[in-house]
Order: sequence, then structure tokens, then C-alpha cells
Amino acid sequence: MKRQDKEQLVAYLREEFTKAKALVLTDFQGLKVSETDELRRELRKHGVSFKVLKNTLARIAYRDTDVAILGPDVFGVRAAVWTHSLDQVPAMAKVLVDFAKGHPQLQIKSGMLEGKVFSPADLDAISKLPPREVLLGMLLGTMMAPVSAFVNTLAAVPRSFLTVLKAIGDKKVPSAGSSEPSEVPV
Repeated sequence: MKRQDKEQLVAYLREEFTKAKALVLTDFQGLKVSETDELRRELRKHGVSFKVLKNTLARIAYRDTDVAILGPDVFGVRAAVWTHSLDQVPAMAKVLVDFAKGHPQLQIKSGMLEGKVFSPADLDAISKLPPREVLLGMLLGTMMAPVSAFVNTLAAVPRSFLTVLKAIGDKKVPSAGSSEPSEVPV
């Protein structure tokens, strides 16, 4: 690579690493180019970036960014997968974990989520999270449960009163086929 190209790549990586809300480092040694392209396409569908890292350039680019907490995990035969949005993190995790199950050559080394390091087991747990809409529905249901219970309690008083009145009314007014004289309140 020419020096100018290297400087542009370092500037690009530094900007991306600075903006990244989540980043996962993978060891992709042993994957075919077609398999790497397949993974890249899947990640791109979810708005997630994938880049094979060059050790020296990565070392320069990650200084003074949140990615620096990953330390020596950045070096080796590595590819970085990152996103700028927290909404895309579960999708990114799911794609990586599912792809790694089908392609054991892809090894998840470590990751960073908003400045905190996480392990491959943590990424697996994130991949099992339900979609955002389902989580919001669950949250809304949890928040609405006490309100619904309170409304049902308040509605129970008039409902019970009406049930009692209906029972009294049924007791005092005989059915249509009865020959007994009816008591009519005055």
C-alpha cells in the first residue's frame, strides 16, 4: 500500500472506531473468501460494518478510542465487526453467532459495547435477546399491569353492586311460566 492509502485507511478506522457503539473482534483464518463475503453481506443487511484489520494500521487507528480497551486482542489475523447504533447490536450478535455455528473457523475473540469489554459468551447471550419491538411490548405490558389491576379493582365495586341488584330482582320477580303471585314493591 502507498503511504497516502495507509493514512486514509488509518483515518477511516479511527473515525469508525470512535463512533462505534459496539465492536467484535473475530479470527477468520481458514474461511474461504466466498464465506467471508457471505458474512459481510449478511452483516451489511443489518447496517453493520466488517473490515479485515492490518495489525500495524489497526494499532495506530485504535489509540485514544474505546476500542483500545481490547488491548492485544486487536492483533493477529483479525476482522472487526462494528455498528454505530445500539439498536443493531442484537442483530449483529445473532448474525455472528449463527455464522460461527455453521463455520467453526470463525472464532469470536472479544468485543466492546459502549466502552466495556465483553466475552464470546456475552455475545451469545446478546444474540438470544428478542427483537426491540418485542422488548418494548414486554416493557409496556409490565408498566400497564398495575394500572390494569387498579382499574379492574375500581370496576369490581359497581359490578358487584349490579350483580347483587340483579339477584334481588330475580328473586322478587317470578319467571314467566310461574303461577305464584308476584311481589311488587310499592
